[in-house]
Amino acid sequence: MSLKRLLCISFVVLAFTSLFLSVIGNAAVQDVLRLDEGTSYVLNLETGSKQTYTEFLNSKQFEGHKLEFNVYVRKTGNPILDDYVLELRTNLDNPEWKFGDTIYHGASVLVWKGKAEHEALVPKIILSGNVPAPIQIIREPGFEAYKEITGIGEKPVEVVLTVGTTRDGTTLDTFIQKLEPSMKFFATNEGIQDAKSKVESNLEEARDKIGGTNLEEDIRRLSEEGHPGWASLLSQHYKELSVMVEQPPLTLYVILSVLLGLIVGAAFIYVYVSRGAGKGVDVGQISTELNDTSGRLEEKSSAINALSTRFARSEDDEKRRVARELIKIRASLNEISNEIRTIADKIKGPR
Repeated sequence: MSLKRLLCISFVVLAFTSLFLSVIGNAAVQDVLRLDEGTSYVLNLETGSKQTYTEFLNSKQFEGHKLEFNVYVRKTGNPILDDYVLELRTNLDNPEWKFGDTIYHGASVLVWKGKAEHEALVPKIILSGNVPAPIQIIREPGFEAYKEITGIGEKPVEVVLTVGTTRDGTTLDTFIQKLEPSMKFFATNEGIQDAKSKVESNLEEARDKIGGTNLEEDIRRLSEEGHPGWASLLSQHYKELSVMVEQPPLTLYVILSVLLGLIVGAAFIYVYVSRGAGKGVDVGQISTELNDTSGRLEEKSSAINALSTRFARSEDDEKRRVARELIKIRASLNEISNEIRTIADKIKGPR
């Protein structure tokens, strides 16, 4: 055989080998199965509710409820190699799988094995299991090196279907395709949901009084990252603290400022006149103005009375306490008003 002929044969063999490897490579990366989201659904065997696959994604399910997943899968038409298998995996409690006529128990099982099953229609996959306890791995600030710290929270739960190959018949050796979207939802319970609602309510009420703070965000993170009980308790204390540091109403500031001006002015006039510095002034006019001042004090006293009445009707303990203090202030103002009238009479009398 001539060298030229040998080179031609070698070239042809190399070309066919490259083509064969290319076909195998393309088959390995192509999707061979597709999840039918429109047909698949989930039953809650505790409540009797039924949701489509899409509706159930990222939902919150109560601890202990038994769920049944009915999953439909179809072939895409791409080449399926004989050693392909389908892994069914979940972290539900007490999982039971049904694939065709065969029932499996375990968090992870391999099905759809061999050419005969590959050529047939993919049977419906049925999974039943219980929603696990809402215990999750948490991250403690400053202690990130500890990876196994657990807390109470909305635990991610998954149902994952993966095409791959296996050597030992029990675990995947290579991963070919993960069917998307994989079913993901969250395990929770009524206590967690109630605590989160209470936290948000308390934080919102505090924010209305003192605005947003870093402490508010820290309490919210505490709730979301494994400590809903502590977060609920701290949010209650935070709300109570916000009431104590809440700024008094602007109306109260205005009233007190005006009152202070009236009282100081009246006292100055009395001292000025009583010490003789007011010789030649119209004491009758001064007396009249003092009486007017007394009248304005009574008007402001009435305004304080209206404000205290509104505060007294509040469900907030701190506002009711402020109302009691305002009543005391009003009583003192009435006394001051009477004293100013007395001063006016004294100024008018000696002259």
